Amino acid sequence: MLKPLIISIILLFSFQTIYAQKKYINRKVAQKNYDGYLLMTEKKYHEALQLFDEAISDDSEAFFIYQNRALCKLHLKDTIGAIADFKTNINLEPNNAETRYALGNIYKHWKDSANAINYFVPAIEIAAEDFSQTKLVYMSQFAGNYYRLNEKYDSALVFYNRVKQYTPENASVYINCAVCSFYLDSLDKFCANLEKAFVLGGDINCIALSAYCNGCTHLLEARGHTDTLSRALDTRLAGIISDTIYYRQPKNRRYDFLEKNNNRKVKVYFNENWQICLPEKASYYREAFWTKALNNFGGEFKDYYITGELFATGRLERTKIVGDYAEYYKNGNPKLHAQFNHTQPIGIWNYFLKDGELDMKIIFKNETFEIKIINKNNPNAEITSGTGSFEIVTEKWKDLSFVLKGEFLKTNRNGVWTYQQNDEIILKEKYKNGKFRNGFVESDFGRLPLTKSGIQGHIFIPPHLTQINALYFSSIEAARHYSFIKRVEIEY
Repeated sequence: MLKPLIISIILLFSFQTIYAQKKYINRKVAQKNYDGYLLMTEKKYHEALQLFDEAISDDSEAFFIYQNRALCKLHLKDTIGAIADFKTNINLEPNNAETRYALGNIYKHWKDSANAINYFVPAIEIAAEDFSQTKLVYMSQFAGNYYRLNEKYDSALVFYNRVKQYTPENASVYINCAVCSFYLDSLDKFCANLEKAFVLGGDINCIALSAYCNGCTHLLEARGHTDTLSRALDTRLAGIISDTIYYRQPKNRRYDFLEKNNNRKVKVYFNENWQICLPEKASYYREAFWTKALNNFGGEFKDYYITGELFATGRLERTKIVGDYAEYYKNGNPKLHAQFNHTQPIGIWNYFLKDGELDMKIIFKNETFEIKIINKNNPNAEITSGTGSFEIVTEKWKDLSFVLKGEFLKTNRNGVWTYQQNDEIILKEKYKNGKFRNGFVESDFGRLPLTKSGIQGHIFIPPHLTQINALYFSSIEAARHYSFIKRVEIEY
């Protein structure tokens, strides 16, 4: 891993004018620095280091020598020494953006993002007009991602907008901007960025654009009339538009009803397949506030078994589930303890057995996840060794089971992974030694190929939450029973 890092850094200093700040340079010191640099080009690093040491001993304020000695130490695998020399160079030459870029790059390769950002951001701010645009894009993209993943969306947008300036045809940066705009409650900017990403060929589908924006018809010519039936969706949008790729909704049609009431506490009943139904046909019910502006549930909610036992608790903000979420067995014992960030699974989810014993954990890391089996009697216990197959039922309704199947080889995804509804495969992907090879998704429009994995953290979102949010009714009679719902979906 050292060689690529050295190569990327050595380009920073080739043929630089390095005598800009120090007024007086001892000729012998400069000659030793130059001779050391020539020895480095011949890969004689030990001899070069000796000359650099002598030059610094003669003039400890010759800031430019610390740069070259840092590079030499990197070649000799003395990364700690290189960092010290780069830092000394910054102390002597505070406006050296190249050295800050080099230090940031070292910390980035160490996966120390906090330190990397401390050097990249100042480098961006002090970079001269002739500074490498490629490096500015690289640092700005990293800074944007860092702040986005740490939920500092305003700061992320500052750097993503820089990337836009340099690479205006890059669909990916518009998706990043869309995500930030969504969490900043700027729907107009969310749609504008989403539409631009669609035009540029990003993984944005017409379903998503129709759900949140003005559809895709007016954008097709600019996109090039590519396949509009695709359900492929960039994984960064998981949790915002979480159900267009992995969860098939029943066929339905729309009915409009007059809304008569403002925001109020409501009680809505659901059948065994989580469709809104008449009270006498219910298996569950929800008590929550109905938000008039969103035409959906809002704030804290409690779901119950029809017999009165608590089924689940959670909180909604702008129809997105946030914070702690919990499910319970009828006997009152916990079934699931989970956390969400705007419908995106985060943290550690704990799954329990009916007797209250901990069964397994799902550990979410950004868009990926790790399965950790706790109960030794769990049929999937073999994967605790890092190798083995598993089959997890994420949720079970009366007539429908949601099942994730896969296998690991030395902790890496391997072989065939599927997400199924009963025996029907919805997602199928193939891996080799942890690398995604190919896959497909079965949609209402047929089988569609995948260019990247769709089996990410959102696969564990309880499907009934998606079903509830979509407001599916079991019958016209049920829809008429809930007159406060402005627009409803009715299955036929």
